[in-house]
Order: sequence, then C-alpha cells, then structure tokens
Amino acid sequence: MLAQERRLAAIAAASAAAFRRSDYHQVRAEDVAERVRLPRGAEKDSGRSAVWLYNEVRSRRVLVALAVKHAFDEFTSGEPAPEPTRSVLGAQALVTTALRRIARFHQLERFMLAQVRLGIGDISTSEKRPSAAQTPPGWLPGTFGAAAAAGWEGRVTAYAEYLAPRLREAALTVTVPPEGWDLHSAERLSELAFRAMVDDPEGPVDHQANALAAYWLSRDLVPLAGEWADRLHTAERTCELTERIGPNGRARVRALDVVFQVLLDDSPLLVRAAEVGAELTGLIGSNPSDQPWRCDVASRRGLALLRLGDTTGARAGFEESARIAADFPDTYDRESYVTRAEHNLAEVLVEEGRPAAGRQALLRVAEKRARGVPEIGVGPAWRRLTLTRQALAGAETRSGRVAAGVTLAEQVVADREDRLGPDNVNTASARVTLAEALLAAGHPAQARHHLTEAMRLRELHLPKEGYWPQYDLVRLAEIELSAGFPAQAVRLLEEAIVLSPWFAERVSPRLRRDAVLIRARALVASGDVARALDDLERLPPDRAARRVRATAMLAMGETEAASRLLGTIAEAERELDDDHPGQAETLLLMARAATVLADDDAASTASSALAALGKEAMDPTHPLVLAGRLDTALQRARTGHASEVRELLAPLLDRKVLPHRKPALGDGHPLLAEARALATRVGDPPSALPEDRLWEDL
Repeated sequence: MLAQERRLAAIAAASAAAFRRSDYHQVRAEDVAERVRLPRGAEKDSGRSAVWLYNEVRSRRVLVALAVKHAFDEFTSGEPAPEPTRSVLGAQALVTTALRRIARFHQLERFMLAQVRLGIGDISTSEKRPSAAQTPPGWLPGTFGAAAAAGWEGRVTAYAEYLAPRLREAALTVTVPPEGWDLHSAERLSELAFRAMVDDPEGPVDHQANALAAYWLSRDLVPLAGEWADRLHTAERTCELTERIGPNGRARVRALDVVFQVLLDDSPLLVRAAEVGAELTGLIGSNPSDQPWRCDVASRRGLALLRLGDTTGARAGFEESARIAADFPDTYDRESYVTRAEHNLAEVLVEEGRPAAGRQALLRVAEKRARGVPEIGVGPAWRRLTLTRQALAGAETRSGRVAAGVTLAEQVVADREDRLGPDNVNTASARVTLAEALLAAGHPAQARHHLTEAMRLRELHLPKEGYWPQYDLVRLAEIELSAGFPAQAVRLLEEAIVLSPWFAERVSPRLRRDAVLIRARALVASGDVARALDDLERLPPDRAARRVRATAMLAMGETEAASRLLGTIAEAERELDDDHPGQAETLLLMARAATVLADDDAASTASSALAALGKEAMDPTHPLVLAGRLDTALQRARTGHASEVRELLAPLLDRKVLPHRKPALGDGHPLLAEARALATRVGDPPSALPEDRLWEDL
C-alpha cells in the first residue's frame, strides 16, 4: 500500500504541475509522465512512460482528481487541528470556516481547477468501446488511493482528508459519530464544495460557505443526532441575534432560557445545560414577577448538576430555589415550590451516600404531597406525589430496606399504569426504579424483565446517547453481573457511549464513573484483574472505588494490602453511619480477607457486625447479609462444623414469600445456587416441593 501511495503522490504532483501550466486538452499523458519523480536509491529518477502512467491511473479523470489532491494538500499543510466547540452554532461555524478555506483555494487555483472541471467528466475512448473491460481498477486504501478511486467515478474528494477531522469535531458537539461517519460525510461535502465553487467562480465566498455548511448541518448532523439538534441550533441562533440587538437585554435572557430548556428537555448535553443555567441565573433580574422563573431555573439547573455528580452545586441550587420560594407573595403556590426544593434536597442526600437520611426527608415530603391528591387523573398534584414516591422507593432500596423498596416501586408502577397506561415513558421510568429494587432484593431475572421493557419504551422518546438511555444500559450490565454473567456485563459496556470521554465531558461524569466501576467488578469476576485495576486508576478514590480495588486485590492474592485498605474504608464509614449497604459490603470483604489470613477473630468480628446490620438497619434477607451467612457456612463446612451449616443456610434456601411477595432470593441467583450446592454437599439437600417441579411430569 505504501508503495502505491508513493507512486500516486508522485503522479499527483506531476499532474498538478502540468494542469497549472496548460489547458486541459493540450496536456498529454506523456507531459505528465515525464514529470513523475520517484525515489530510486539515493537519487530521483527522471520520469516514466505514458504506458506506465496509464497502467497506474487508467483515466484522465484520475489524473485531474489527483492534481486537486496534491495542490490542496500543499495549500493546507501545517494547519493546526480544529478546536473543540460547545454549541451547534459553533459547530456550524467550524465547518463554515473550513469551507471558506476551500473557497480561498479555489480563488488561488482558479486556472487549474477549471481544467479539473473539464477533465473530471472526461470519458476515454477505450471506455467507450463495448469490448472494453467494465470492471473499475482497484486502488488500495490510502489518502491518494481514495482520491484516485473517487476520480475514476467522476467525483472530487480531495478536500475530504482536511474536512473529516473538522466534521468529527463539529459532530462531537452533540454526539459521538460512528466509525467512518466523518470520512463519508467529508467525501460528500468535498464533492459538493468542488461542484458549487468551480461552477460559480464569481460567487460570494462567504455565502457559498454558509450555504454548504447549513446543508451539511441538515443533511448529516441533524439525522445523526436527532431533531433536537435542529431545535437547539434555532434557539442558539435566536439568542445570537438578540445579543446583537441588545447585549444582556431582556430579549436575550428569554432567548437564553429557550436554549436552556432545549438542552434540558431534549438534548443529552447536561454539562452545557448546567453552564447555560448558571449564566441564565445571573441574568434574570430581581423583579418580583421574575422570581418564579428564577426559582425554576435554579431548581432545574440543580437537577442537571445532580446527574453530573456535583452534589455540592446541586444542593446550592436547590437551597437557592427554596430561599426564593419562601419569599413568594400569597398569590403564588408557595408551598409547592418549597416542597419541590425539599424533595430535591432529599435526593441530594441519597446521592451523597446518605440514603437513610434521604429516606426520612422523602417520607416527610410524601406526607405533605399526598394531601388532597385525587384518586384519578394526572394533575400536577399527583405528578409531584408520584415522583416523590418513586424517589422514596429508590431511597428505601439504597438504604438496605429492599422489601419495602420493591413494594413501593410496584405500587408506583401500578398507579402509573392505571393513570397513564403501560406504554407511557413515565411508566417506563417507574419500571426502571422497580428493576433497581428487584436487583437489590436478589431477583435479577425479574429485574432484567422490567428493565428491558422500560428500555424499549424510553429509547423511543430519548436520544440514545443521553443520560437516561445510558443509565438503563449501566443498570442492565449491573443486573447481568449480579445474575452471574460478568462477561455479558463487560460486553454490554465495552463499546457503550457511557464509557467514552465525550460522555464524561458533555453528559455525566458521575454515570461514567458508575459504568467504569461496574465494568471493573465484572472484569474481576471474569478473571481480568489487571484491566480492572487499570480502569480504577482513572477514578477518584471514593469508598465505592476503593471497595472494588480491595475486591481486585483479594482476587490477585494481595490479601494483606486489601485488608489494610478495607480498614481505612470501614473507619470512614463508621463516621458516616448511614450508607448501610456500603458498610455491609465492606464488612463482607473484611471477613473474607480475614478468613484468607487465618485471622479467625477478625473474621468473626466482621461477620457478626454484618449480621447485626441485618437485624438493625437493613433487611435480614438483603443479598449482602445472605452472602455473609453463606461465607460463614462455607467456613463451617471446611472446618468440620457441618451441623451449623443448615441453620446458616436456612434464610437463603427458604422459598416462603416475604412482605414484598417474593422469596429472599430469586431462582437462578448465584447465592441460591451456591447455597443449594453446599447443602447437598453436607448431606442436607433442600426438599423439592410439588410447585418447584414441572407439573406436566408429575
């Protein structure tokens, strides 16, 4: 391939030199061939024959296409890489600037390009013969090879290599383009730019570039990202125009608010939404009539910051909205605004790793919001209540009260199905919360069912690279990991947008962190500990990341180092005393490390503390508590205390339904399978009831 590229590059240089000096019809193949210079040893040779040239290019169309490629490469050599853009307007400006550069090239090379215009449609005599071979020649992949292949087809893609990185950078403003998209788009735009500019050499350069960039935006970028990109572009354009009319005037503030709303409601660009929200907050005046508007902006910006993982900024935004609402006159529904802030602040507590405190706050909000809500209908009062109940279900789950979390999540789903229907996107959101509760409660198969149904519905309404579709994908990977399929979890996340740097920069660094943690857990479970540790090196060392690191260390046999790390985590969690599932996982890992180190006292202490959590703060059938019981049962079986195994395994094997109308562990859960295998090994296999067997075979 390199040899062919060198030959085509030399032909391109020779062709450009020939067509710069002479009219198209006066340039013979011999004129180009004698100008070809290829290295031969330490010197350059003195040209080639017309026959050699014909065998390389087969057509004068290829000659002129290569001439443009060489000349344009010379013209743009040394230009810096494009700078990232933050707006759709900036993306269009980036493409427009690149097209103006091409237009400038057309002005400087007007004579040569006029010859190219004549030659790109030329059909040779041999091609007109019926007996001539119809199979086009093949060129190997490469920049000159691609230009030659396009020239054979009568197209000029000489500008594609220059355009492609700029189009990709423009596309990254709104989404991550698939592999090869930028080059295909650049080749199409190159051909359009060549035709438009060579056919109208007297046309105004700026207007040509603007028109082509606008076409590219509608033809390539909007279909790639979604119609929301067009709405955002329109809003940004309006904002720009109002700023020209009167900087920082009220019209601009209103236009900026539209940009803010489009970013939040339609786009995946949460990071930019938070930035625009901050700017908007500073521009809204202190007029009393504007205070509800200011309150809404502060609250919605806080939601964006919460999804980014900036709990400090989110808390500040929600507290500001509460302060503004507290000063509302009696003519406004002051209580609903204040309660909204209280709800949001409770969700901040949950995201800060204080789910028990968040649960208590949400209970108070739910009590207030439940007053006077009608039994039917979908009015604002019911919408606010169902959102609080959904958040409360999540807080119950996160605090370790999984039975209550499942029960409340099921109630929210049923209520929304009654009022909205099963296929509504908000019903789907409630199903996601139910799936999370079922997963935490030890029922990954049921969780998978509800989540995949919700994903199907949410994908119809939301951009695929946005926060919620990617959130669903991360939860699905977590379900597969919990169900005992770590390789499937890795596959789900391997090529996902959520793991890309773009997602962390434009959408949500917090969700990307969650995805990296789940992939690291799955890699450890799959035996690829080195990759897991490499992933963890790129994360902030919070408690969750350090627990995964400790798990990796245990898998590698670095038990003492893992034990020391777990001790520092446990110390931090004693001061917090809220994130009970997190504490339970730390104690479970500490007990396992102590068992490997043969430190029976430390293992017993950690196991006892884990069991105590299951009696006081968490459900006794929480999978983490049950995992501790299973570990203890395995240890008892190894040390010859098989008589204690049955009592330890009883909660895992019990198939009676609990308050959430499900057994402690769902069928197929890895803990249940291990417990059954251990019970069989010690001579106490679980009994099979008629309802546990296929009735057709009875």
